[in-house]
Amino acid sequence: MLISDSDLIMLQEHTAKLLNCSEHLQTWLQSCYGDYVQFTNQATLTELRHYWTQYVSTDVSYNSKIDVSVRDGMSTRCKEIGTSVFAHGLRSAGPLWINGLEALSHTYRRYWETGVAGGNTVDCTRLGQKSHANPMFAVSSAPLGEFAVHYGSEPLLGFHLAPTFRKLYCSGGKKSLPAQSDCLVEAAKTQFTNWCNVFAALVRTRRVCVQLFSGDAVALCHQLELGVDEARFYTKPWKLQPLHLDGQTSQSNPQWPSINRFDVIDTSNLGDHVGLINMIVATAPLLRTSETSVLCTESLLAASDDPTSSLSAVLGTDIVTFSLFIGLAPTGLLAGTTFEAVSNEAGLQSISRPMGTQQQSQYRLRIHWKSPCIQSSSPASKENGRTLAQVSVDADGLAAWLFNIYKKMFAKEDLSNLFSAMQSMKDKHFSTDMQRYTRAAIVALIRVLKTTVLTDWDLVMTTFLDMVESDRTLIVGSNSLQELNMHLALFGVWTLPVLAQGPRRIQKTFNLQLRPRSNVEGILGGVDPPPIVYIILSVPRKSLDVFTTGPGKVSSTPGIHISVKQQFGEQQYENCFHTFHCFFGRATHDEKDGSIGFEEDNMGWLGSADLVIICPVPTFGLLTGPRSGLKVSLALNTNTENLGLYTSKLGPRLTVFETSVDDGRRVSICEHPPYLDTSKSIDSQKNWLQRHSIQADGKITGSAVQDSYHKATKLRIRTTFNVDSEEAKALVSGVSVAVAPASSSAVILKIGDSLNRSLVFPFPVQSSNCKTRVARKSSWIEMEAPIHVAPQPDAFDTWTKVTTRADGSFSLGTIPRVNLDIQHAVPLTTKKDESWLNLLMGGTLSENEKYLKDHNQDLSMHPKSELKESLNIIIQSFAGYNPRAMGQPIHNFQLTMSRNNSCHTLIFVSGLHHDLDLGSVVLDAWVLPLTHQRVQKLAPGIQSLMSAEPPPVGVSLSDRESTLWKRLLPALAERCRTWNHKASCEYRTKGEIPLSVEEDRSPLCCCGEGKVTSSFTKFKQWAPFAKYVTRIAIAPVFPVPYIESLMRFPDPNVSNAPNTASSATTTTQRQQCDSCNASSNKLLTCGGCGKVKYCSKECQKAAWKAHKVQCKK
Repeated sequence: MLISDSDLIMLQEHTAKLLNCSEHLQTWLQSCYGDYVQFTNQATLTELRHYWTQYVSTDVSYNSKIDVSVRDGMSTRCKEIGTSVFAHGLRSAGPLWINGLEALSHTYRRYWETGVAGGNTVDCTRLGQKSHANPMFAVSSAPLGEFAVHYGSEPLLGFHLAPTFRKLYCSGGKKSLPAQSDCLVEAAKTQFTNWCNVFAALVRTRRVCVQLFSGDAVALCHQLELGVDEARFYTKPWKLQPLHLDGQTSQSNPQWPSINRFDVIDTSNLGDHVGLINMIVATAPLLRTSETSVLCTESLLAASDDPTSSLSAVLGTDIVTFSLFIGLAPTGLLAGTTFEAVSNEAGLQSISRPMGTQQQSQYRLRIHWKSPCIQSSSPASKENGRTLAQVSVDADGLAAWLFNIYKKMFAKEDLSNLFSAMQSMKDKHFSTDMQRYTRAAIVALIRVLKTTVLTDWDLVMTTFLDMVESDRTLIVGSNSLQELNMHLALFGVWTLPVLAQGPRRIQKTFNLQLRPRSNVEGILGGVDPPPIVYIILSVPRKSLDVFTTGPGKVSSTPGIHISVKQQFGEQQYENCFHTFHCFFGRATHDEKDGSIGFEEDNMGWLGSADLVIICPVPTFGLLTGPRSGLKVSLALNTNTENLGLYTSKLGPRLTVFETSVDDGRRVSICEHPPYLDTSKSIDSQKNWLQRHSIQADGKITGSAVQDSYHKATKLRIRTTFNVDSEEAKALVSGVSVAVAPASSSAVILKIGDSLNRSLVFPFPVQSSNCKTRVARKSSWIEMEAPIHVAPQPDAFDTWTKVTTRADGSFSLGTIPRVNLDIQHAVPLTTKKDESWLNLLMGGTLSENEKYLKDHNQDLSMHPKSELKESLNIIIQSFAGYNPRAMGQPIHNFQLTMSRNNSCHTLIFVSGLHHDLDLGSVVLDAWVLPLTHQRVQKLAPGIQSLMSAEPPPVGVSLSDRESTLWKRLLPALAERCRTWNHKASCEYRTKGEIPLSVEEDRSPLCCCGEGKVTSSFTKFKQWAPFAKYVTRIAIAPVFPVPYIESLMRFPDPNVSNAPNTASSATTTTQRQQCDSCNASSNKLLTCGGCGKVKYCSKECQKAAWKAHKVQCKK
């Protein structure tokens, strides 16, 4: 935050150069930066120039002002920090978080004290006696121009510091906190320098181009979806700036064409701020349909005390049903495992509790969303001989599911829960407590569903709207029915007659007579006024004083809405609208032609102009009743926070400002919003839906079967044959029909002895439990299977899958790649205090797996749990924790069958490395699958290896775990592959990956054999095997936190850290009786629903009255 004289001069000189190159988009493109940094529109470049101009300012009073602002902000934050311990910086330490708490808390505190990273000695010395506020931190877009550096800012958080902490530990003797801070900052600077060098190399070879956009992310996505040149949205809140993508059309470099479909979309943690559903429905249509396309979301705000319910809480529904309907699923849901060390976050959560009350909890959750079953442009087309089924849903079930999400989105409108909500928020805030959704959000979701789900959409919409209109729980929400219907029309999803034909064409609406036409009503008095108009309300600046508690301070960010009320006689009608745009400025009226213009006050909250709000509303609501009774107001949303803060100031209706529609100074009504071209918006939306909506092909359909809670539990495929087809004739002749599982989502339909057809469900299923119905005369076959839900056992171990792309290349499904050659080695010591590694490996087990292990349960039915134990043996043995090695690393391992003690695979481990991206570790290893022929050829080398000291560690495998290893090995090889597959690769010629899971056969192709590096050749005793080994990357496998419970961590402040991974956690939490809350490992399960548990029959009887409503019989 503070910089030296020389740094300030360098910054200003470079900024002046940028200003000279950026007068317009074209001048920028012709500059030395235009090839690799571009702008989506002129508005973004103009905004950047606004900041750059302030950076080079030589105004003494201005620079003095920002200097005081920064130093006051730093001082205030230092007082807030005090002596408290802050743990959020521990994420940079990866698996060594337990060793970094004291040091990173120190660097955070020193950063706010000194203004330089970690308060490091080098930078503090460079500052000297005279330092300056860094303009890049001092100048902000904060509404009141105040110091706006986030209180959680920590420069080291974005770097990988695990290798540095490891070196600090291994160097011997504990360094002082300032010395540790200097080491950490030096490491961060080195990483940043390396990153810059790589980026510069990419720029020189013209392999990278960054396009910048400043504005509303959701609006940008919708504009890209429509693919139109006309501005249909505003660029950002608080600005009267239309969203033109003029930068896309003015790019002079043909190497970087205009793009509106992407292979990877990373939304960071925008979902925390705008709502996860909003982000998914805005970005999903922009994602290319391919096996490698991925949407990345991230959240930092905890949605629940229990991480397993966090994702479903944010989505407002169960993950499986949402994923099935939207066409994108979290990879953790599909795989049931992750290579990301999620135990680090669990450990961080165990030591960082919110201070005081009303503190927002954090839990970092990274999710990769992929298509569960890749489809081509024609959903029912055949790819590689497979027929892909479409998703079809019962209209009533889909409507009920949508209504449940609707109620979750607007749960704050249920005033019956007002008291309980206020009580819970006194204890802790969750991300679900924030109001992020308007009626436009649920409509945007429906819009996307119309492109992914086959159903009777007319029936869905009528049923859904009936449910909304009949609902009596969301009392406040009944005032938003007009807004809901309006957005359904604006998005082209569903249009009421009154919004399709215009209000004057329909005599009565909602049993209210429209008033006669009048010339004084402007656009409302026309013969055929548009069905939707825009109210422009100017709110006096003085009315906004309620939001400020003093000069330059905003007390809160409350939710607001526009209310349109009609009062005549004793009757009053109110409609609320929560989707609008606002800016500071004033409306101007041309007396000659009656047109309305606008002047924006760029000073925003610092200026003196009124707040202008532009809000779309259905016209018919403005034409019912006498005009004299029509009022427009700005009000706060009715919720617990606003009622508590503002009732005494604004009254029970929380009205900020209200005026009559006849108030010409404050209210205007227009056909279109200022500067936006909305004349064809609805048509554009309908055209988009028509292009992207799936159509039934009549031959094969896939139906989702929902339970009484509207969750999708089963999938049903019906395939119909032409009457003159061979299949239809075979069915009539009475041949047998059988179904054989082919993969986690595909089955082979066998009709008689010669007719086979591969059918693919739209989501993974338990294909081994498939049920079949055959209609021989009608020539159709129907198959039904339960949806596979992780962590249920997967007979095909789909998470290990390596797939073949259409171009013949190979891709990993859910396992991330890693470059072993650039990962930092983990130094191994003879010290026994390796608690960080024990905690990491202990975190690989879920609560359920830990329970099975502690109670000596047979794991042969749980091969993934067995695999985790085997990986633990290999990693811990290499780290020197095998008693036979006497503290020395063991490099050689053999996978043996427990039933006959035969060895089928040798593994050679050459090193342990940090996996920085995943916060984990990875073994650099080499694998040698053994066959009878290969054992004979390598007999002398194998005999020498077995007689070495220490001898290879044997890892005993059950039959199921052996199969899992053979399926996993190709993925582990592909994960770190640096060589190219040959044209004659066995994967291609045989069409199978792995090649085999049988004994005496190798699962791997020969393409990677003998591609050894120095990490292998440095071990002379391995020389006989060099021609036959393939490099693999072995790493711990973790449970998925939003699928199953992780093991709980002990208090990290306990001095005696555990020495084994199996004891690195506390005992698994026992279950509780649903009636008396008594804990026990021997509870009785309700026979009706199979979910709720009781400690006795008496408790079950006592709880039955409350439970029977939810119990599924």
